[in-house]
Amino acid sequence: MKVKRIITVTVGLTQGSIGIVALILVGLLYLNLLDIQTMLSVSIELLPLSLLILSIFGLFSVTSGLFLLHEH
Repeated sequence: MKVKRIITVTVGLTQGSIGIVALILVGLLYLNLLDIQTMLSVSIELLPLSLLILSIFGLFSVTSGLFLLHEH
């Protein structure tokens, strides 16, 4: 049982941190800080779609990670 809990917490923390990084990237892309749109060569026409997909992925990852952490 203890091994299952350790794995669950590890996966939950990993998923949550990936989601937070994705949401930070959404903020950086939206505000165009550090000229990141040019570095990642994101076209201005596809920017809203990219932000939507990345924010949905980030929110689902954070939510899933929190559910895994709360499961024990």
